[in-house]
Formats: sequence, structure tokens, C-alpha cells
Amino acid sequence: MKGVHHKSSRNKLSNRDRRKVSGEDLNTIDETVGQRKKLSGEDLSELDHRVEFRDLISQLPEHIIHHILSLLRDTKDAARTSILSRKWRQIWTSFSILKFDQQKIQEQEGFLEMRNKIKTFKDFVANSLKNHLKQKLSIQKLVLHITSYDLELAPHMDHWINIAIENNMKELDLHVVVKKSRYYYFPHTVFASNTITGLRLHGCKLKFRNNIKLPQLQKLYLHKVHVDQQIVDNLISSCPLIEDLRFVHCTGLQHLQVSSLLKLDRIEAHHCHGLKEIKVNAPNLQTFWYCGKKSLPCKIDLVACVFLKRLTLEDANMTDEMFQDQFARFPFLEILDLSKCNNLKNLTISSTRLKKLVLRGCKNLMEADIDAPNLFSFEYKGDKMPFSFSNPSTLKAAKFSFEPVHIDSHEFHLGDADPLWFFRLRELLEKLKHSSGLKLIVRSKKNVIMHEDLEEVLLPPQSDLKLEIIKPLTCFEDLLDNLLRTCHPQILSIVSSSSSEFPKLVYEKMMHRGENPNCCPYNTQNKCWRHSLKGIKIENFEAASGKSTSDWIAWLKSSPTLQYQTTSYRLSW
Repeated sequence: MKGVHHKSSRNKLSNRDRRKVSGEDLNTIDETVGQRKKLSGEDLSELDHRVEFRDLISQLPEHIIHHILSLLRDTKDAARTSILSRKWRQIWTSFSILKFDQQKIQEQEGFLEMRNKIKTFKDFVANSLKNHLKQKLSIQKLVLHITSYDLELAPHMDHWINIAIENNMKELDLHVVVKKSRYYYFPHTVFASNTITGLRLHGCKLKFRNNIKLPQLQKLYLHKVHVDQQIVDNLISSCPLIEDLRFVHCTGLQHLQVSSLLKLDRIEAHHCHGLKEIKVNAPNLQTFWYCGKKSLPCKIDLVACVFLKRLTLEDANMTDEMFQDQFARFPFLEILDLSKCNNLKNLTISSTRLKKLVLRGCKNLMEADIDAPNLFSFEYKGDKMPFSFSNPSTLKAAKFSFEPVHIDSHEFHLGDADPLWFFRLRELLEKLKHSSGLKLIVRSKKNVIMHEDLEEVLLPPQSDLKLEIIKPLTCFEDLLDNLLRTCHPQILSIVSSSSSEFPKLVYEKMMHRGENPNCCPYNTQNKCWRHSLKGIKIENFEAASGKSTSDWIAWLKSSPTLQYQTTSYRLSW
């Protein structure tokens, strides 16, 4: 860190001062910083003053430093920033967002026995809270991520949460990894807080309470939480300011009835086992999102939500009639997302306000007549082309994904279910080919072709093709990131004009990933493609061999239009 802020500050010094700093004074500072622990309080203060004079990072506004601290994963990482300078040390001690990640903190203890690691974690949390409260500081937000929960830890968690409540905590984010159906019983004291504005709970069990009073609560997220009907009813009726209400993989809830919440803006229910009915009477509701399963039908009533703007449904039981009835009730709808609605067959979507439409995985959909003159974005994924547009060129962002389907271990190739599939595809490409920024991605199991434009498009003679027609608003870097994140091709080919810079940009993007990428410091399980890509080389068609790519390369070599404009890279993973 020393080298960083010395380098930054030196850019603003005169030549004379630069020579001075780069000489004896700079060496003296470096040597002195290495001996911080040996200095007295007076000397340390003087050293802070001398270093801060050249330290641009300490000139950041306080609210920016607070934002940086809030992005760090836990309190231990935030505490380390106190060594940067006196200003950072002072701001850290008054920082009001406390994050404690059990796994991350215990990993730093090396090869200690698990019980000693857990004790270290408990002591660290307790001491951090004690030191924070000793200075009579409030707690804006408490984040607890518990990965090794047991009954012995429960009373400590109760104590930590109660301390935060007593000190006017506003937000609580509690994530408990549930093992062997052992839930953490959430402390009842939280339900009498006058300051809580946000509750995000995961892996807890809520006991019935009839004296709930959370007058300031605005956001309630329950994920893998076991509830009962009465406590949910009491929560809704006792929290008049709720704006955002979400239930994800919850159990114990059968009827979700919401009314009298004038500020409710968003409600979500995802795969809640046993949920039979949702009835919402919220005149200001803007967003509704439901995901369910065919084996668990759920009746949805949103009649009173006339000003709804965003509707997302994943409902395998919804019929054409049910959809048309719902859709007609929302004249102000701007975003419609239908996923895995397998009972839908024929739809008419007509709206002058609709801006974004998603039809994803509705496998029995045969016809979708779309009349939306102000449609801004459209996404489709399936094995057919059931939709029709009057003028698709008005779209600013679009993604059409076509891929084979698998039924009872049998693969149905593109066009099997619809003999006119390729004709409709060619018709769509003809309408879209003059749209700027449009790209076609052709995938097989191990190979990818990216067409920079749609003037000349040839499809390889393979039955397992997946096609994506993309018109992205974002830059090509995001397009490439998404492509390499979702598949690891052996051959990546780019079809473009001879004057195009696109192949060069793609190559540079892949090459400049770095030997040891630091782009995913906190994501230990799902790292991006930069950590998997081992090598890149420009493919030589004449030298290309190997059973897995020979058909693909042979097709590229035999296609004059493609060969002239194609740049191919072999990627090793």
C-alpha cells in the first residue's frame, strides 16, 4: 500500500521535490513504516502526519470511504483498513455496518480444531461489538453469516442480535446454513424493535407471536425460513410501512393475503412449498414475481393492483385464458416475463406501454402474436419460433436463443417440431440484418461462431446447434464475458468484414486476463472464465486436426464466404 500512495502523490510534485522524495526522505519513510510497532504514540502521530501529506487515499470524502468499507465482506477486512492512515483508522472505528462471516474468519485460523475455530469466531464477534459499543456508537446494519450452526452457538447469536437491537440497529442480515433441518429460532425481541427498517433472514424458524410491532419495517426478505400462517398474517398487519416483501423457498405458508399496505411496491413468492393462494390488494404495487411448480398449483388474485408495471410468472399451471385475463387487468404494464409456463399455447400480447418482453422455456407455446409498438427489449428461448412481429427492427436490445430439447432421453433437433422453423428463422434474420449491433452466435457442443453482422449467415451441417441472435445494448466485453461464462468452447470463430477490429478486440480481451486474475476475490466456488482459460492460439486451418473438431473445421474451410472473413482461436481450458 505504501508504494501505491507514494507513487500517486509523486505525480503532483515538482521535479525538485520529486528528487527529494525519491531519495533519502522516501527511504526514511519506508524504513520507519516497517518499524511502526516500535514507535511511541508521539512518534506514531508524527509519522501519520508525514505519510498523510503524500497520501491521496486519505483525501477521499468520508462518505466514499464509508461506501468502500460497506463493500468489504466482513468486519475483519474492514478493520484492516485502519492501517492505511489516521483518517481511515478514525472512520473505521465509527463505521456503523458490522459484517461477520464465520467461514471466512475461521479459515484464517489455519489448522486449529473446529471447536477452537468456533471459539475464535465467537470471541471476535463479541469483542468487536464490545469495542464498538464502548465508544457509544450506533449500529446501522449487522450482517451475520453462520456456516457452522449448532445449538451451542444459538445463545451467542441471540446475545449479539439483542445487543444490536438495544443500540438502535436499523438493518439485520442473518444467513444461517441449515443442516439436518436444524433451524435457528429467531429471537422474539426483534419483533418489538422501533428502529428496524430491514430484515433479511435465511435458515431460521419464526415462532408464533401475537404482539409484533415493527413500525419502521420497510423490507422483509425470508429465504428458507419456516413460518406459520399466523405469524405471517401478524407481520403483514403490524408493519404498515412495508415496501418490499419476499418469500423464497419458505415452508409453512399456505395463504398469502396482503392488504392495507399502501406503500407496498414489490412482492415475490418463489417455490414456497404448500402455498395455495396469493391475494394482493395493494393499489400502489409496481412489481409482482411468482415462481411455482406444476405439482403445487397456486391461485393468484391481483385484481386490485391496477397500476402494476412489472409482472414475472413461472407458472406451469397457467392456461391461455388465465393469462389473458390477468394481462388485461394491467393497462400500465411495462415489463412482462413468462418462464416455463408450459400450459400456454396461443397468446396475444397487445400493449402500447409494454417495453420489455421475455418468453423463456414455454415449451408448448405454438403462437405468440406480439403487437407492442414501443417494445424496447425482447428475449426468447425455446426450440421453435412461435412469435411474430410486425416490425422487430425497432428493438434496441434483443436475444433469441434456439436450442434442441430433450424428452425421455431422446433429442429433438431444431425444426423437428416445426417444419417451417428454418424458413421463419431466415425471415427473422432478413428483418433484423440491417439493425446495427446485431450479432449471431452459433454453438455446437464444443465450438462457437460469432457473426458480427447478418449479411451472410451459413449454418453448419450439425443437428445439435444452438443459435443466439443478440442485439446488446452493452459493449462487446459484456457479450464475450457472458459467452465464455456459459460455455468453454474449443474453437471460437469470428465472422466479420476484413476491416473490422472486432476479432482483435476479442483476442486482446482474452489475452489480457492476467496470469493470476484477481477479479473474483470473494467468489471461491463460481469463478469466472478468466480462472479456467489456460491458453489461446490463432487456429491454423491446414494444421487443424482431432476428431472433436474435424467436421467443424472442414466446414469452415469449405465455405468461401466464411473462410475469407473468419478468424478462429483455439482455446484450452
